[in-house]
Amino acid sequence: MHPVRRRRLLSDLAAAQRVALASEGRIVLQSATGDPPESYVFLFRCRSLSALTPQGPVFTDQHFVRLQCSAAYPAQPPFATMLSPVIHPHIWPNGLLCLGTWKPHEKFDSLLQRIGSILCYDPSAINLRSVADDAAAAWARTQQHLFPLDHPFPSVATAAPHHV
Repeated sequence: MHPVRRRRLLSDLAAAQRVALASEGRIVLQSATGDPPESYVFLFRCRSLSALTPQGPVFTDQHFVRLQCSAAYPAQPPFATMLSPVIHPHIWPNGLLCLGTWKPHEKFDSLLQRIGSILCYDPSAINLRSVADDAAAAWARTQQHLFPLDHPFPSVATAAPHHV
């Protein structure tokens, strides 16, 4: 593994641990696989939409997300996949989360905060002109008065500088 990539992945692990600690249990690092880790599973504790039924929306407070860094990471974004059901305009029906614009210098803690903001329908994290799930977008267009569904995830300042 190239030393620059190794440093970046180690920096990502440290950032994930920091954001989990700072989130006071709202973001939990469940697992990290690889040496250094290239695959993670996180638990996000926030209210989000898990199903649309004829009786109405179903909300859930725990959501598992897998982040996988490909060989092209950080030039390409990590793959973010929902491991639990979430209905959202920016989550494809197969569970793949659309992260929007990716910048290779984005810090891992910022990415985790963004995912949390997406999950809780933070208005600043929704673009209804570019959607992955039409049914979720239709629901969101009529329910904007409910947003965010939970307290938005605040930005987490990193304690240490991010080096690549």
